[in-house]
Amino acid sequence: MDHSQYIAEKLESARDERGMTVAELARRCDIPRKRLWYILDGQRQLRADEFVRLIIVLDMNARHFIPREMLERYEATGRRTIEDFGTGSTTSPVPQIRRPGN
Repeated sequence: MDHSQYIAEKLESARDERGMTVAELARRCDIPRKRLWYILDGQRQLRADEFVRLIIVLDMNARHFIPREMLERYEATGRRTIEDFGTGSTTSPVPQIRRPGN
């Protein structure tokens, strides 16, 4: 499972646990309902601003979205690399952010 799918599943689970419909969550986050549905279904990339709004509305900590294996790898080595984010590249210490439309 890739990390974007992992995040989408965590968000969908949190929405379901809170008994919130997609329409209600979309309204509270000011994200078009259809776009949010595609995000939660893993069919569309989640933008950083949308992620922040979702975790605020769902009252979640961003750390919930880091897979346990990734945390364990970091704790074992005591360092972070781009490989921790699943890209396989080591040219940059920070993962590249996908901009809307790219």
